[in-house]
Amino acid sequence: MSYADVALKKAKGDDQVQRVVAQNNDEALLKNTQVHCQKMKIEAEKSANVMVKESEAKLKVSESQAGSMIARAEAEAEGAEALAEKRRYELEWARLDVMKKIAQNGRKFITGDAGEAILNDLVPDRS
Repeated sequence: MSYADVALKKAKGDDQVQRVVAQNNDEALLKNTQVHCQKMKIEAEKSANVMVKESEAKLKVSESQAGSMIARAEAEAEGAEALAEKRRYELEWARLDVMKKIAQNGRKFITGDAGEAILNDLVPDRS
């Protein structure tokens, strides 16, 4: 065997070794990339799940706050109605107190629209 044959065999052997090393490097790089992609996918899914849970929690809090606001508004409306009724009652008693004072102090002579209004308040409707 000549030097050229040995060099050719060595070159072919080196070529074969380099192909195997390159294939191993390719497979390792592919595996690393797949692992990295899988990690990124898992992180993205985890992040998405966390965002969904946070959104659901915020929705429940918002629904609860809305219910609270509705209940408060209803209570205020009922309170306003009761307060309006109380004010009407107090005004009526104040009006009756004024009429009582007018009636207690003897005869009065009031004419015009004011006198007619007082008489209308004193005398119930006959219709």
